[in-house]
Amino acid sequence: MEPFDDALEKTAIGEFDVTLKRLIRNWAVMKKSLNDWDFKTSRQSLETLTTELSQVEEQWAAQVAVLKQAIEVDQGFVDSDEYPAAVEAALRLVGIPVRGDFPNYEFPPFKLVFNVEQGNIRLSVGRRSQQTKAFAPQQLAPWVEGQYRKVIESKFDATRFCRELLSAYEMLNRLMLNQETIAWGNSVLLKDIYRLLTLKQTTRQDYPEALFVFDLARLKEQSEIVYEKYQFDLEPSRNQASSFLLVNSQGQESRVSTLAIHVAD
Repeated sequence: MEPFDDALEKTAIGEFDVTLKRLIRNWAVMKKSLNDWDFKTSRQSLETLTTELSQVEEQWAAQVAVLKQAIEVDQGFVDSDEYPAAVEAALRLVGIPVRGDFPNYEFPPFKLVFNVEQGNIRLSVGRRSQQTKAFAPQQLAPWVEGQYRKVIESKFDATRFCRELLSAYEMLNRLMLNQETIAWGNSVLLKDIYRLLTLKQTTRQDYPEALFVFDLARLKEQSEIVYEKYQFDLEPSRNQASSFLLVNSQGQESRVSTLAIHVAD
């Protein structure tokens, strides 16, 4: 199944645009002549508008048939098996590393969910989301790209992030062992670190877990994670429940569950 013929749709819209512009222009002349008490022009404009409005009804009836057909055909395409492939191709064309299957896609830190019945598409990072009603792939892809670029091209402050991880690690390390001294090299769950960093509800809303995971992925891409005298190790895990799935800029996946920090020699 194919989308509706754009040429027919554009012709119908174009013809009615011309008609409406002419009506608006003549209506402006009519209003001015009434205000000026220009009786001759007023009578001429009234006759012209009456004639044009009677013709509009006939023209509109013809255009309605074309526009209704366009809506039905395009809706049918969205409901068809061909639509997901068209969407995925449009997204990849603008550089979105989309994964998953229609109607649920992912490209960290985003999720893209299509709700055809509700007539909307939702793009979300954690609980923060935006939506569009534009299902046309050529309209949807640039919108998604704009939101995606804002995040992935944002400056990543690795020093600040490491400082925050270190602070949370030190606190949790002491709590785990119930002692004042820090046992460097002990593993601390990253999920616990995230919970500590976002104790305030407002902080969690501004910094959803998906963005934390995205920052971890950016940090892990460094060949060696060092902050001041500390060496950071993001430790792998196969346990999905207790780990985070990191996807780097090349699309490679890895699972990490704990952070161990060592004092460099």
